[in-house]
Amino acid sequence: MKIDLRETIHLVASLVVLTVAFAYPSTDSTFLAIIALTVGSGFILHELGHKFTAQRYGYTAIYEASPMGLLLAIFLKLVTGVVFAAPGAVMIRKRQSYYSTDDERYYDILTQSRETWKIALAGPLVNVALAVVFIAMLILFSSDSGLMKNMGFYGAYVNIFLAGFNMIPFGPLDGAKVFKHNPIIWGFVGLPLVLMFLILSGFL
Repeated sequence: MKIDLRETIHLVASLVVLTVAFAYPSTDSTFLAIIALTVGSGFILHELGHKFTAQRYGYTAIYEASPMGLLLAIFLKLVTGVVFAAPGAVMIRKRQSYYSTDDERYYDILTQSRETWKIALAGPLVNVALAVVFIAMLILFSSDSGLMKNMGFYGAYVNIFLAGFNMIPFGPLDGAKVFKHNPIIWGFVGLPLVLMFLILSGFL
């Protein structure tokens, strides 16, 4: 479970862009620090959740930033005020196994399907766990008007936003993989998160 220099650079670049996108138009240093910490914990640990889960199952997993995704995040925030949180993804190289019998091949397909939805779900579940921590922080410091209360609020918001957005069952998002390989789990976990994302985004 290693992170090399190139992967670190990609993670940091994505963090910087997301921080600017979520914080804009504010340039207040304290607010930027809060967003960096909340986005940082949410985004980086989300991606590492995918990476380490994939590695646990024996896959090669490396995070790569998307130049188009980074530019789109800034452009859409400037034009529409909406953050498009897709600055990159963990690239997973799947194992390939060749068996001599259909029964063994069928078993391998089932195993790979189960591993795929678990890897996809790992990232959003990290965000859910972090949201719980930040909500507890918000409650604990509810009478405070300072840094800790603000961090609790934005940490909860960012992590619920990231979890819900990524569980949308569309395209390359985590939700599409979970829905394809285990629609029941998506219904129990993904649907509530997507609904919360839509509420936070003002669509509901």
